[in-house]
Amino acid sequence: MSSQEIRPYDLEKQAEHATLKEYDSTYRVNYFENIIIKVFSTTNTNRFQAQSLDGENLFELEPLGEYLIGASFDYKWVALEVSWTPNFLFSSVEKELAKSATNISTSLNFFYSDQWRQELKYTYIKGFRNNRVTESTSNIDFSNTVFNLIQGSTFFIANPNFSFRSYYAQTERQLKSAGSFIPRMIYSFAFTKPNLVFEVPEVNNLDEIRSFDIVAQVGYIHTFVINKKWYATLGLHSGAGSNFSKYFFVNNTEENFDSIFFTYESEAAIGYNSYRWFFGLSGNWRNYNNNNNESNQFNRDFGFFSLHLGYRFNDNKPMRKFFGWFEDHLGF
Repeated sequence: MSSQEIRPYDLEKQAEHATLKEYDSTYRVNYFENIIIKVFSTTNTNRFQAQSLDGENLFELEPLGEYLIGASFDYKWVALEVSWTPNFLFSSVEKELAKSATNISTSLNFFYSDQWRQELKYTYIKGFRNNRVTESTSNIDFSNTVFNLIQGSTFFIANPNFSFRSYYAQTERQLKSAGSFIPRMIYSFAFTKPNLVFEVPEVNNLDEIRSFDIVAQVGYIHTFVINKKWYATLGLHSGAGSNFSKYFFVNNTEENFDSIFFTYESEAAIGYNSYRWFFGLSGNWRNYNNNNNESNQFNRDFGFFSLHLGYRFNDNKPMRKFFGWFEDHLGF
């Protein structure tokens, strides 16, 4: 059998899945019986806008590791992904500053059912630059500042004929143009070690910041398909959330803050998606706009541009048996 020919077993499982989940198989086709390997490169333009507690200084912090490479593994209902910034991707100007800098992200994503999706992600960033330098902040070193983020999101794809998997992870292919409303709940816990020491008696140095966010968001994503293989996807989302933050100081005192904020997100992608090979470009921009800058550790402006290339391999019977247990007993 040619490597480009789809196995009869795969065709049977695709038809079975469409019948079980009650969607129109002329709109989407899944590749759950394939092992899907993807490599990607990402330009990470995350920016964190922080205000000093006295309100005198405003910092616009950006990770020194702004370029990442990564890989993902997808099979059936589960997806594992890791990305990082290797040393050679740090700019030559910041080589010395970035000696101890790190930027790494890992994620685990899966579907509860055909339309309910769960995402879990951990991000660790060490080393920032300040893009808003003033006379009073020019000598502050952020190269040892550490940011940790644990984030989860749960969302529902309202239209069963729209393939979110095709757009996000390429475990499916959208065959005909379709779109869907997607309500989503996002929750995250962040803890930050500024590692900044001001040798001034009246300054109470900040030791750590811990914060919890919960966001309710609603959006719409639409994929336009040409000749069943070429696609373009556009999405817009908005929502509101609450932030609860606690500041810990070196003199063992604490301060609590909370705020309401609004989120805006846009995303776009173009690419090619065939049976075996797929590749594409995607971009995303998200803004968390707090109504009170002091009540949160950061105003956040997240953005990325990503290039990916992937291939689908045939699976084997031992893998089907292991992952099939979860499908049979948990309904994935």
